[in-house]
Amino acid sequence: MSVAPVTTNRLAPLAEDTVGPYYPYSFIDGDRSDLTRLHYGLSVRPQGQQIILRGRLLDSDGAVVDDALIEFWQANAAGILRTPDNHGHPLLDPFFDGFGRLITTTEPFAFRTIKPGALPAEGGMAARAPHITMTMFSDGITRLVTQIFFDDESKANAQDPLLASLPPELRERLIARRVETPADGPAVYEIAIVMRGPGETPFFDDLSS
Repeated sequence: MSVAPVTTNRLAPLAEDTVGPYYPYSFIDGDRSDLTRLHYGLSVRPQGQQIILRGRLLDSDGAVVDDALIEFWQANAAGILRTPDNHGHPLLDPFFDGFGRLITTTEPFAFRTIKPGALPAEGGMAARAPHITMTMFSDGITRLVTQIFFDDESKANAQDPLLASLPPELRERLIARRVETPADGPAVYEIAIVMRGPGETPFFDDLSS
């Protein structure tokens, strides 16, 4: 008795199908690009220095990558991450959760947040310089993860184990430069994230995000 071969009309996914083209509505919530405001209508604000991380996502030709999803994860101003292990920590900020998200356009992205504090050494882990973890999703890319540091934290940067593991020319690609210091507004830092090719930003497989 012969068995008819199983056929299907389902096509193999293309590179563009790996993360899109559709996102849940929660992914386009504009509130997640500004962590200095808990919710519209509330006057409470998180503790710490407000900053704007302004940047561009670039491809191998130097062209701006639009319609990419970027997620941000960071500690609060005291250097404490909101994680299950830190539940009940006395230095948690009740008005700051540390998680942001935005979708890029052809314009530089602007992520408004609180400058993170240095993470203390604990549980066998070395102290970490102030940084923001960025996770990127785009057409043909499942997930890219990196961490962004600040040029005015040179002492902490020199002791950070992740930065120390890289040659100097690669460390520089992870440093956001302070470009504006307004008298009555947030400090502005700028960085370019090169997703592949010459000048590619260092990416890491083992970072939580």
